[in-house]
Amino acid sequence: MRRMQITSFLGLLLATTLAGCSQNSATLLPPAANPPVADIPIPAGMHINLARSQSTYAPGSNVRLVNEMYVGSDPRLSVARFFLHNMPTYKWKMQEEQQGPSGIRLDFIKNQEECVITIKRGWFNTHCYVSVTPKLSTGETSATTTTAPAGQH
Repeated sequence: MRRMQITSFLGLLLATTLAGCSQNSATLLPPAANPPVADIPIPAGMHINLARSQSTYAPGSNVRLVNEMYVGSDPRLSVARFFLHNMPTYKWKMQEEQQGPSGIRLDFIKNQEECVITIKRGWFNTHCYVSVTPKLSTGETSATTTTAPAGQH
């Protein structure tokens, strides 16, 4: 009888755990209240790494260069889903999505800018690199192939 109770308890615990995982994986992450860049939403719970981030804005020219690193504990796919869902709200248009063992890359454009978001797994956290650069007139962008701030390879 005792063995049956333990088996039932373990089965219930496993079912509850699995149900919780499937429910959480489909839940969309909420946006942070005040993201550092006004038109780039960031998932709540992700925090900017100021030591590895920089932004430059040239007044009068509307040219900005953003190269920021965020760190959080949410899974990479949840973070990618967040950006795919929220960037259009800020008028960013999805151009390309790449997924591979090294991470997820999302490319968006808006007006004369390109935003590249790269989501990678860190040792204990998820790293999210956000890069905004001017779009060149030839259709090429000034974004490099690596969107990680200097020293992040």
